[in-house]
Amino acid sequence: MTRMKLKEAAMRLFGEKGYDGTALSEIAKEVGVKTPAIYAFYENKEDLFMTVFRDAMQSYNRFIQQLSDEQQVRSTRDNLYRILTRQYEYYRESQEISLFALRYLLFPPPFLKETIDQAFLQSDVLLTEIIQGIMVQGQQKGEIREQSIEPLVDAFLNVMDGLCMQYFYYSSKEVYERKLNNAFEMYWNGARS
Repeated sequence: MTRMKLKEAAMRLFGEKGYDGTALSEIAKEVGVKTPAIYAFYENKEDLFMTVFRDAMQSYNRFIQQLSDEQQVRSTRDNLYRILTRQYEYYRESQEISLFALRYLLFPPPFLKETIDQAFLQSDVLLTEIIQGIMVQGQQKGEIREQSIEPLVDAFLNVMDGLCMQYFYYSSKEVYERKLNNAFEMYWNGARS
């Protein structure tokens, strides 16, 4: 129980104050334990941080796997649009995790950059494979015009990344949804047959 509370407090504080701005004593205080108690569970601050970061990425990987499992007999357009709307749902439901992961993917502590990059690449590979599969099926069905798959996947990932940033920029649900729909329609108009 204490281990879980330490991770929750660490995620919140690392997310709010950054790695350098968060002391282990603050995390311990929030949980109601003394700082040495942290060492019963974690080697040091870096170990606690990376445990929290890996948990955040595993949460996103589970989301990605659900996307793969949800692919049914829908049109290519519907499958791609569903990925964007499901990503939006994930951000809303897991805002603290999403914000934490985004902060450190964009601005990792320099000595952890390589480790963070490796954790991110696992998610990127999973997501790329799902999108690539949708694109290949779309071409086989004649819903996407014959062209190289790689640019289609890369462009879609960029739409996803852009919408991720937009989600955190705008507090208005209506504005975000308008941007999501407009970005998707522009993408789809360029990709379809």
